[in-house]
Amino acid sequence: MKKSRKIWVGVGAFILAGSSASSLPATPLPTAAQNDSSVTSVPGLRDLSVAGGFSYWQHLAQAATTGAGGEAGEGGEGGGEGGEAGINVESAAKDPVEYGVALQVIAAHYHAGLAAYEGKEQEAGAQMFAHGLSEVYFEMEDVFKKLGVTDLGQKLEATVSAANEKKPAADIKRRVNAVLAALAAAEKVAPKSSASAQAVKAHVAAELIDRAAAQFSVVQKDSNLEAYLDGLGFAMAARDQARTVLPWLHKLDGKKEKAFRQALALTEQAFPGIKRPGKSKVTEADLLSAASAAKLAVSGLQ
Repeated sequence: MKKSRKIWVGVGAFILAGSSASSLPATPLPTAAQNDSSVTSVPGLRDLSVAGGFSYWQHLAQAATTGAGGEAGEGGEGGGEGGEAGINVESAAKDPVEYGVALQVIAAHYHAGLAAYEGKEQEAGAQMFAHGLSEVYFEMEDVFKKLGVTDLGQKLEATVSAANEKKPAADIKRRVNAVLAALAAAEKVAPKSSASAQAVKAHVAAELIDRAAAQFSVVQKDSNLEAYLDGLGFAMAARDQARTVLPWLHKLDGKKEKAFRQALALTEQAFPGIKRPGKSKVTEADLLSAASAAKLAVSGLQ
């Protein structure tokens, strides 16, 4: 658990040390964090500030005293609510599906971050990028190193830094594409199992749809753009994975393909783009049911 605290305090420290620090209340780090000699800042990110204000810094500082925070357990995303339910790092080191989910949760934050940034929501976009780095990559860093994934972290950091500096959208898009390419390369060195590559991708895609559905339930009670962007990211990542999954399911089983397509279509209706719909035609019950049907459809695939 100490490693998680070290990482989270590092993230909080670089936010506090950055150019936006003057806008934050002068609230000290928790005593436990101040007294922990293992606490260090994140290399290469000392001068970085992330938009999001005091509430985001508070979230990181709180996570520093509890490990990773929320219900995510050891390793995993802070929050533990809705689709932000965390990553099981121990499983991801052995299971290609859990490993693939970790990669795609990072991708989801970068898809949503780019959509926000291009939609003139630069601060929200920068925060999404920072979440993908701090909430997943740092927790998975040791796993990535053991698998020989060496450049992903640098590309994630470069995108966060560029967004924080409000670089042009074209530059941010180029950096996000570099992140997605690095994630695709990382996928190739996933832990091995008896499941086929197509089956693994199908399970990952179904998990993303399920996370989007869970996040949609959160969005009904939370009007913040960040909550919506989390769901949008899961929906976008699921759609990206589906480009490979759907043709494979079509050849394998038409009924499974239909269930998957229906869930994907409802997910895209729930999260149609950066502009949050005033009132969605999709109901929580319908989306959760469709997501469950998609997971059931791929549950036995090998």
